[in-house]
Amino acid sequence: MKAWATLLTQPDYLVGVRVLHASLRRSGTEHPLVVMVTPDIDAAARRTLTDDGCLVREVEPLRPDSHLEASYANARFAEVWTKLASWSLVEFERLVVLDADMLVVAGMDELFTLELPAGGPAACHACRCNPNRIASYPASWTPANCFYTHCRGVEHTEEPDVVDSYFNGGFLVLEPDAGVFEALLARLRGLTDLTRYQFAEQDFLNEFFAGRWRPLPYVYNALKTLPHQHPALWDVRQVKNVHYIIDKPWEGRTEPGSRYHELHEWWWAVADQVVPAAPVAIG
Repeated sequence: MKAWATLLTQPDYLVGVRVLHASLRRSGTEHPLVVMVTPDIDAAARRTLTDDGCLVREVEPLRPDSHLEASYANARFAEVWTKLASWSLVEFERLVVLDADMLVVAGMDELFTLELPAGGPAACHACRCNPNRIASYPASWTPANCFYTHCRGVEHTEEPDVVDSYFNGGFLVLEPDAGVFEALLARLRGLTDLTRYQFAEQDFLNEFFAGRWRPLPYVYNALKTLPHQHPALWDVRQVKNVHYIIDKPWEGRTEPGSRYHELHEWWWAVADQVVPAAPVAIG
């Protein structure tokens, strides 16, 4: 079986998962959504997901040695290490792993027949401009060092020589494999310092799969910052999956005219239909 997959470790993200699932259904996909849950997700939330038609799979939380937590470069990403459990779900032939803060706006089933590098995933480049100037981000994250400033090729996947190859971990096409999973765990257990992993599992996966991942066009992981940071690149007609990085749509509706209002309203157009209890405060 092939499936979409996402990770749910915090109850606050349940609404995101439900809207993601609804958007997948609306895209006409023939594949189910697997929701990896940790013990913090209660029985009621699991029943809701099952009633929605999701496949729920409990996974053990993953993270480096707890003694290293004081050296987290960015502690808010501490729980996302559990995404590595995607490689353990060997009942599935292939997974397309999506973050819970995504909205699918066009069919993407072609990803299930995409050729992958041996033992490696497919992914989309990260935008490393840091347009919101978040202080915890690396100093090297500037437009001059961003792939999308220099990208070339019809599908914007060819690597320019001036930037390092680096993918965003919010979207991954992979084949579960017990051997790869064990290798990931072994590397994780061997970590002695977390300060260089400012984006936790994203940095870790980039290090682990260096030179062994296939770049895909940004349309599969269309960061909501891209139309403002890289307007020449952005083509709304081609976008297939929007990634709501930074502030989340369910945290409150934005005012008309605000920077991300239009894209956030795309999310709400689905949420208003499938999750009527979603928060409606104006932020």
